[in-house]
Amino acid sequence: MVHRSRARSSSLFLMELILAILFFSVASAVCVEFFVKSHLLSRDSEVLTHAVNECAGAAEIICTSESLEESIHLLMQCYPEGEYPEMEDWTEEKDLVQVDISLYYDADHMPCGLDAAEYILAICLTREAQMIKADFEMCRNADMQEAPVIYRLQAKHHIPRRTERHER
Repeated sequence: MVHRSRARSSSLFLMELILAILFFSVASAVCVEFFVKSHLLSRDSEVLTHAVNECAGAAEIICTSESLEESIHLLMQCYPEGEYPEMEDWTEEKDLVQVDISLYYDADHMPCGLDAAEYILAICLTREAQMIKADFEMCRNADMQEAPVIYRLQAKHHIPRRTERHER
């Protein structure tokens, strides 16, 4: 009879141990899921911060210039690895000029060439009379039609008219 009570108490202990292990395994699975979601949010936040900074930096370069040509030359100096249009496309004196520029970034968010690009900053500059309109789109390096846009920015810059007296 003593032997039977030991069997009952050991089976009860075993059942309690199994329930404790089950509880801790479910709790650890939930914690791992939280850590994974936290890591993904952190990575997406880092990419968004980079996109905002690069778009704002390029917009500042364009807004400090006094012409479309100067804007493109300044971008070429700051981002020599970018893809720029032929000079004839944007130096002609027309009322409406549109220029597309692509800047490339690697996985560490450093400017690079197309072959190592992880992200693409597409800039569309439009000059209409005395106004430069700039549209910026930062995307992952995939087909531009299917790549989700990480960040989009639009900037406008008025080019002041200068007379000979006001020339620098």
